[in-house]
Amino acid sequence: MVGQRIRYYRKVKGLTQEELAQGICSVSYLSKIEKGDAKSSDEVINLLCDRLGISPNEANNDEILEMLDEWNMMMVNKRFDEAGEFQKTVQEKMQGVSDPNILLRYELFNCRCIMVCYDNFDEAFLLLQKINGLIPKDNLFDLQFYYNQFLGMCFSTKYQPQNALKHYKLAEEYHQKSNLRDIEAAVIYFQLAITYNELSKVSIVNFYAYKAITIFDKEYNYSRSADCQIILAIANRRVRNYEQAIYHLDQALKYAKTFKDDNTEGIIYHNLGNIAATKNEHSKAIKYLLKSVELRQHQSPDNVMNTLWLLSKEYFYINNLEESIKWIEKGIQHVENSINPSFFHHFSILNYQIHDNKSGLEEFLRKEAIPFFENQDQFEHISTYSELLADLYFDQSLYKKASLYYRLANNARKNIF
Repeated sequence: MVGQRIRYYRKVKGLTQEELAQGICSVSYLSKIEKGDAKSSDEVINLLCDRLGISPNEANNDEILEMLDEWNMMMVNKRFDEAGEFQKTVQEKMQGVSDPNILLRYELFNCRCIMVCYDNFDEAFLLLQKINGLIPKDNLFDLQFYYNQFLGMCFSTKYQPQNALKHYKLAEEYHQKSNLRDIEAAVIYFQLAITYNELSKVSIVNFYAYKAITIFDKEYNYSRSADCQIILAIANRRVRNYEQAIYHLDQALKYAKTFKDDNTEGIIYHNLGNIAATKNEHSKAIKYLLKSVELRQHQSPDNVMNTLWLLSKEYFYINNLEESIKWIEKGIQHVENSINPSFFHHFSILNYQIHDNKSGLEEFLRKEAIPFFENQDQFEHISTYSELLADLYFDQSLYKKASLYYRLANNARKNIF
């Protein structure tokens, strides 16, 4: 509708209704035009469009909408290389398009492309901030869905799970009001499962992961089904249901080997190593973790940092300090540039342990690490490190302090369930 286009371009140009209406019509009349509530004269419409520098005529944009939908589905189905190439075609077709709803849809899908095809979440975040305010709040639920989903993705990469969760939940609500496909809902369910996993909310992880996997399986989207299996495995490991965790990883591994997906296979071996480590099967854990590093050797350091940390821990536990230090040094090389601040604390704690610096470890845990993980609501690490600090106090016969941190560890563990 021409009224929506007028509203969109007025906001894009930073004009108030008073500034646009001046000398043409009343502000209340312009407001009705923008809402589609007024039978406006052609003369008024032409004057408003002329001031905005747009044409009052609207084209048939069905072909462009189909192309945008095809582009979006490439990214939903993880065909990222294809989507990156298709972006050039989309940009060419968008030349001369003036419909605000189509322009907003393009800008939103372009944000998704910048994130998933080019791994540039900072640029996407800036673009989303510019889009904010251009999408009407009372309709266009599909655009609100995408806006909140993509903003949630940005906050996830900034390791702000609570902010990510807020926008994913809004996206879930907007999907229910829209006519979008089920697979779009499945992606949101998966993203919610990941976010609740970061917050160690195991039962809710299972709820959303199973909702997602039901749809992905029905759509034969095996890549995303494998991602769900991995999340279910992590949730089951957290509650020490190791047999079920290994079952889910085996299901994911069938996909990864069939489609020769080295990255997914590397993630699976990382999680198999983590399960073995949790069961104190250190040799088996090291074998799996080394396999994970090998499969993901071309990944960015941030993607394998967790594996480097686990490897350094496992070598420490079998008293191979030389290997442990080697893997710590590999991790520390990338800590300063890592977007995940958790690893500074993980590697620092292990460094104190290797050098048997108990006083330094006690102070770092109390003043730095535990408060940091409390602020991040990372209950698994709160539990682990609070128990470590409590053990230090217990060994020094400081039973009151030990009791305080044993209680903190126990309360954090309750939040995991």
